[in-house]
Amino acid sequence: METSMSAARDLEFAIEWNRIILRFLGIWPDQNSSKNGNRTMSFNFLFAVFFIFCFNVSQIIYLVMAWGQLDAVIEILAKSIAATAIALLKSISIWYNSKVLRSMLAHIAEDWMTPKSKREREVMLKNAKIARMLSIGGIFLIMVSLGLYIFIHVIVNLQPGTRNGTVSRRQLLYQAYFPFDTDKTPNYELTCIVQSVAAMYTATSYSGIDTFLAMLVLHLCAQFTNLQFTLKNLVTEHGTEIEFRKNLAIIVNKHERLNRFAVSMEKSFNMLLLVHMFLCTLQFCFIGYNFFLTFDNGGMGQLSFYQLLLLTIYVISGVMQLFVYCYVGEKLNVDSSQLGYAAYQCDWYKLSVPDARDLTFVMLRARTPLQITAGRFCSFSFSLFTDILKTSMGYLSMLLSVKNTNSLS
Repeated sequence: METSMSAARDLEFAIEWNRIILRFLGIWPDQNSSKNGNRTMSFNFLFAVFFIFCFNVSQIIYLVMAWGQLDAVIEILAKSIAATAIALLKSISIWYNSKVLRSMLAHIAEDWMTPKSKREREVMLKNAKIARMLSIGGIFLIMVSLGLYIFIHVIVNLQPGTRNGTVSRRQLLYQAYFPFDTDKTPNYELTCIVQSVAAMYTATSYSGIDTFLAMLVLHLCAQFTNLQFTLKNLVTEHGTEIEFRKNLAIIVNKHERLNRFAVSMEKSFNMLLLVHMFLCTLQFCFIGYNFFLTFDNGGMGQLSFYQLLLLTIYVISGVMQLFVYCYVGEKLNVDSSQLGYAAYQCDWYKLSVPDARDLTFVMLRARTPLQITAGRFCSFSFSLFTDILKTSMGYLSMLLSVKNTNSLS
């Protein structure tokens, strides 16, 4: 058995990276709670939401002004509006559901601090390492994408800007409307700085919240794996009928606790995940259209290595964020359904008829696997991941056909 000190270190390892990211956004559940458990708004949360909201509104106004120009509208949607809208909704949703998340984190802390065998600890640490790698990898990819985008923008704007003898206007980091002249100094520099800060908050919220929810699901999966092992050895480890019933009751209570954990998460975030799935589908389509548009306008001759690298990293980071949900959703589905097979694999034939009948209730309860759904419309899985990509490519094909039709006419 592990000591309380090592358990505390394991708990810190499991949640440390997610806590850093969400505290930066001001939405870590322990940070935005009052003594009586009500939601409060921290300065970091208000600061982040203000920047993301203003960033999104200025782009929506510009989108309305550019409406009717297909290429311009899709470029605006592909670069930021979809991601900004998702990031804003995620931040508000996490803040709004802080009470539920505090309860979940309390369950996680209890699981880590409860004495456990070496095997159980290894299973929990394995999933914690996966969650930590997803957190670090997701933030790294999206921050590299953002940094590379800003770098390319600065390089382009440092080059001489003359077109047909006239000086071209300096381009903002992201196309947006502001009620002042952004071409003048210092308006231009200050606007770019504000857009950079807003983009940083957007990127952190977009990726950090996804990996935080993934961490919760992966911890749940680890508990199901440990419960399977306990159930498989239920009969062999305890010979008397009293001991069997006592330990079966512990398993049933633990199973119900895990089910409540999953249901609370599902109820709190299924609508957010539905919006996330829908906007991701459109975003992949818009990014693909923007990619083909870049080739049509200039070909590889004008597409620099940095721009190609930026598009590649941007696509990978977006696909990875969606894949994270599909991966943990598939894993939860499999691990929760395997509990019924674990009951069958124990030495149930050594039990009396009443005890064996009690064991079947566990098998019946595990027949319906737990799922992470998008608005209870569909569950996240590997098949959903491929369906979303195929749907995005279908929309992309339609947009390219519309563009070709407009070009011919």
